[in-house]
Amino acid sequence: MRVLVTGGTGFVGSRVVMHLARSGQYAISVLVRPTSNLKVLKPVADLVSIVECVPSAHRIEQAIRQIRPDVLVHIAASVLVSHRLDQVKELITANILFGTLLADAMVRNEVRALVNTGSFWEHMDGTDDYRPVNLYAATKRAFQDILKYYEDADGLHHVTLKLYGVYGPHDSRSKIFSLFRKSMTSAEPLKLSPGRQVIDLVYIDDVVSAYEKAIEYVYKDEAAGSATVSIGSGVGLSLHEIAKVYEDCVGHPLNIKWGGRSYRPREVMRSVADLEPAWRILGWKPSIDLKSGILHMLKEEGVIV
Repeated sequence: MRVLVTGGTGFVGSRVVMHLARSGQYAISVLVRPTSNLKVLKPVADLVSIVECVPSAHRIEQAIRQIRPDVLVHIAASVLVSHRLDQVKELITANILFGTLLADAMVRNEVRALVNTGSFWEHMDGTDDYRPVNLYAATKRAFQDILKYYEDADGLHHVTLKLYGVYGPHDSRSKIFSLFRKSMTSAEPLKLSPGRQVIDLVYIDDVVSAYEKAIEYVYKDEAAGSATVSIGSGVGLSLHEIAKVYEDCVGHPLNIKWGGRSYRPREVMRSVADLEPAWRILGWKPSIDLKSGILHMLKEEGVIV
């Protein structure tokens, strides 16, 4: 099966690419900007095809026509918790225009299977109600609405994976575990919010398996229709509780000043994935609990042995 991946040099995308390439079941192409840093894909450089592409309608259509993937996996995005006025264009271009050009090029070349990536930030209240936390989340939802047009008009079959808090080893993003790790060697306490927000964290290997299940779904089960499913652990823990699990794994307390800063504006106080649709539609469920995931991460990063 020919699979084309966008966002393949990011944390999630690179793990998806490496897993699919090493499985031997897929011919993997990765669509990248000419300026992309390909270092993260070096371990599978001989197993994947790198396709440089500036985000223009002509070049995207040319790339789709050249590769003719059976499935396109769209992970690329511009992720901003909050934005400045001069970043609005970046969000619209990366999260709406680029995806729309991909979808249009797909249907023009009779490629009709897409795995898309969404965000739990579309639900500020922690319910199914659509209330975007930030402009990033609003752009992700806007693209999903655009996909409905291509589904209805051109038969584009798609599934959107709504990712919750993805974590894992060697994640360069500024996430909670990278902050925890820095606090272990810092003389200054890590200033955090009061820590009552309830978070759903899912290990990267489980997320990768969800993408593979989604690829199989859109490729084989077109008659089943398009879908949106949440990908998380299904377990919510407060930031306080997560810190305690991390402390148990490293064997000593973290240097944290709880309440050292306020909650962010529009802080999501509860976000826990409903996993029933993912199991019913994709046959997917997570297999790695939080403590096991943290231990895997710390061992791979050399923090513990």
